[in-house]
Amino acid sequence: MIEENEYSEIPYKKTSPVDIAGLIKKVLKSWKTILLWMVVAGAIGVFIGFSTPKVYSVTSKLSPELTTRVSANSMSSLASMAGVNLSGLSGNPDAIRPDLYPEIISSVPFIADLFEVPVQIVEKNDTVNTSYYDYIENHQKRAWWSVVMGWPFDALNWAKGLFGAKEEETEEDSDHPEVDTFHLTRKQDGVVRSIGKKISVTVDRKTYMITIIVEDQNKVVAADISNKIIENLKRYITDYRTEKARRDLEYYQGLYDDAKAEYLAAQKAYAWYFDANNGTVSRLSQVHTHQLQNEVNLKYSVYSTTSQQLQLAKAKVQQETPVLAVLQPPTVPLKGRPSKVRLLTTYAFFGFFLSLVWVLWLKDAIADFKKKH
Repeated sequence: MIEENEYSEIPYKKTSPVDIAGLIKKVLKSWKTILLWMVVAGAIGVFIGFSTPKVYSVTSKLSPELTTRVSANSMSSLASMAGVNLSGLSGNPDAIRPDLYPEIISSVPFIADLFEVPVQIVEKNDTVNTSYYDYIENHQKRAWWSVVMGWPFDALNWAKGLFGAKEEETEEDSDHPEVDTFHLTRKQDGVVRSIGKKISVTVDRKTYMITIIVEDQNKVVAADISNKIIENLKRYITDYRTEKARRDLEYYQGLYDDAKAEYLAAQKAYAWYFDANNGTVSRLSQVHTHQLQNEVNLKYSVYSTTSQQLQLAKAKVQQETPVLAVLQPPTVPLKGRPSKVRLLTTYAFFGFFLSLVWVLWLKDAIADFKKKH
């Protein structure tokens, strides 16, 4: 006889559905707690907003002239679609490619060239004209917590300087410091690092679009430094690209000047001798006149040739001069960050979320844990 209940059934416990109405009632019942959390969190956000120095950001976009021609084969096309540029494999003689521009701008010599950029700032209804170096060194605001967190390191450095060996550093002029990029002083190295953190440069691998972002606590200073970076970058690339052509131009300019001087001297000697011996029937004077005339013609031929070479050298310099088109020039920003309204909204929403966690789950979980223990 086969038993009907050969296998015992496993009891199935149905999960109770979420009581949405109960959760809503619990939230509405604790609305004062939720509101208190939101007010406290929002107040913290506003306090952070007032305590943090506002930073302005200036964005510029440049388009460099490409000296290489990407081959039109299928491999180059596919590589370009994938975001990989193979133009560097086509024997490009240019050592400074657009993707190296960020390294140029972040280099110590490039940043050191910004030290003496004149800036104008307003402090307590007083206009201060100073250098960018002095501005970074003596006119930067810091959040109070960074000062509090940094005082132990300042005290440690002071103790090291008091008991350790002192480094001999000559006093420098803040407005016009003497900079040796091979051997920076401690202050100069700190200023270089501070400026480097304010500048961000990115290059699009497909289009070689260069984006330069400069951040600063003063919006006018940020725009001025952006303009100076673009100006110095143009000068740096132009000097590199036209170096050989400019040397050739100087060489042909010297040849031209010498040839012109010799031609004018020969022409003057011929004119003087011709005027002094005009009407003379002496064969010797006629021969000497022809010699001076031939010399003038020869000097003129050399002068004409060097003049043509000089014009070609000038055209070569112009041809080698790169074009760095500014697609988006620097402009003085109107708004900075952090935004107090955004901080208030963000922190209030965060307080609202934490209050829901407390009211709906954490408060009851803590109460159950205390009952069991």
